Amino acid sequence: MSTTVPAPPALDITFHPDLWSQTKMTRLYDLLVVHGTYPLLWGCRWKYPARLYRHALRPGTTVLDIGPGSGFFLDRFAPGNLRLHLLDRYTGSLTAAATRLARHRPALHTGDALDPLPLPSSSVDLVVLGMVLHCLRGQTITAKTPVFDHIHEVLKKDGQGEFLGYTVLAHGVGHSPLGRVGLGLLNRRGVFANTGDSLTDLVTVLSDRFEIVELSVRGSVALWRVRTR
Repeated sequence: MSTTVPAPPALDITFHPDLWSQTKMTRLYDLLVVHGTYPLLWGCRWKYPARLYRHALRPGTTVLDIGPGSGFFLDRFAPGNLRLHLLDRYTGSLTAAATRLARHRPALHTGDALDPLPLPSSSVDLVVLGMVLHCLRGQTITAKTPVFDHIHEVLKKDGQGEFLGYTVLAHGVGHSPLGRVGLGLLNRRGVFANTGDSLTDLVTVLSDRFEIVELSVRGSVALWRVRTR
């Protein structure tokens, strides 16, 4: 089922450092987002993304988490001996996740996922993009294709690199009445930028670049795990 979300003004994305401050990410993110909006707005309990992490994370691998949030999932499911990289445009959330994951001694990168990633080509075993795509500039999946190209570039090739992610979509998925309201509000506020993000386009951009291992929909959220060819 698709939902039509009114397009926000042209300057739809604003910088929200206060929204992603270290204090808020540390104290509120798990409660309000992982245990709050995931099930209440988007109909996707956190156990579904957790499955992706359990299947993909292995000891000794190089992992890049783009937009790690509070570090909730890596804190629970990452094995020891990871070579961990965290990337976010917001220093507050980056610091919050790094503090929580300090035992892995993560390397920190401040940057935009739509820009080339600050890691060598074919150097990463696993890239994570969890609840980030719907926040990136561009109101359609096809407008955000640079992030998929950049991820493909840094991943090891020939099936050795994996990419997992999950995102809220506007079209091709189900929306509860509360979810429709939330989707419209978040887009108008410039927190989300996904009025045209569709399941069809997501499948296309993934299959053009990767071999799809699994792809599912839970409520308004598409979840995927793919590997390089």
